Order: sequence, then structure tokens, then C-alpha cells
Amino acid sequence: MTAQATTLSLRYGDFAHPSWCDPRYCGQSNPVPCHLSAPRRISGDRAGGLVITAQLTCQIDEPLTEAPVSIELVLRDPITEKAGRFLLEKGIARRFRESLDELLPMAS
Repeated sequence: MTAQATTLSLRYGDFAHPSWCDPRYCGQSNPVPCHLSAPRRISGDRAGGLVITAQLTCQIDEPLTEAPVSIELVLRDPITEKAGRFLLEKGIARRFRESLDELLPMAS
């Protein structure tokens, strides 16, 4: 087995995974290993604009039926390289989306 295959095995592990878990990212979170989906990246049209990465996450060591699933958001300023990492619970994420749906038409 190659070193890369060994690393993937250790990360992906011999345990149950949610259907959305992506083996390329599973276990790569810090400080606690988590199941992770493939990231969704959003960036603006202007150079130097905010870059947002979003992916599903839940802790590996909790049973899948009990592990709360959150949306992990990373907001990064590409000029300063400063970033903020936030976990949104499903209820908060839903209300955030509803707020954006209300606000966006007003910005037109």
C-alpha cells in the first residue's frame, strides 16, 4: 500500500459514514476529527473579495443517528489572509437563508 493510500485509510477509517461524507476530506478537521462533505466555494467577481467555503460536518466519534450535523463556514479575506470559522446549526442556517432571501431583493 502506498503512503497516500495509508493516509486515506486512516482518515476515512473503518467506521460508518454519512451519505454526504467525502473520503477526500473526512477526518481533516481540527481540532476534532469530523466527517466532512466536499466543500462549496463562493467568491465574488471583484478581485480581493471575500471567499466563503461551506461544507457539512459532524463529529466522527458520535453515532451517526445522534451526531448533530452542522454547516461549517469559513470566511476568508484573500488580501489579509484573515479567516473566521463558524459552525451553523441547521435551524440557524435555515433562518440565515430566510434572512438573505428577504434582504437580497431589497438590494436590487
